[in-house]
Amino acid sequence: MAETVLMNVLRGDIARLQRCTSIVTGEEGDLPRAKPLKVYCFEKDIVMYARLNKLDYFYTECIYAPDSYRAYSRSFVKDLERMRPECILGLIKSGELMMVKEEVSMPTLTNCTRCGYISSQKICKACLLLEGLNTGNTDIGVKRKPKKVTVAVDSSTEQSCGTCSCENNVTAEF
Repeated sequence: MAETVLMNVLRGDIARLQRCTSIVTGEEGDLPRAKPLKVYCFEKDIVMYARLNKLDYFYTECIYAPDSYRAYSRSFVKDLERMRPECILGLIKSGELMMVKEEVSMPTLTNCTRCGYISSQKICKACLLLEGLNTGNTDIGVKRKPKKVTVAVDSSTEQSCGTCSCENNVTAEF
């Protein structure tokens, strides 16, 4: 849970941050989900609970997980935990306390047009990834499209980078 909060904070994804810290998600839709073990339980405690009660629990890690963004967050959180064990609960509490101002428009949850699962986009990430795998275009659903920004350059000051003759408008991709 703490690694998810950290990832959402670092990405600046406040919508996901609020969904991940809520004890009940999707209450306005058809499938509300309660997270009773979320309330300040460590991941190892949840795994032990699942094993003791013989619950189906998927704990096999994906082969690509060690190089993922989540793996780096998990490693960072574990390093923090070694130094200060209370930081895990502090991260979770901080995520809960981050509130969005009312005037900020949050993405609304709808259903994916392909599979019908709950998504904040027209097509969910799972369907985009499957499309990318099926078409051989592995960038679909993974890489962000570059944003083009046009900047007006003040022509009164003569500045040159020395490698080109710049025009008044410069387009850059981010």
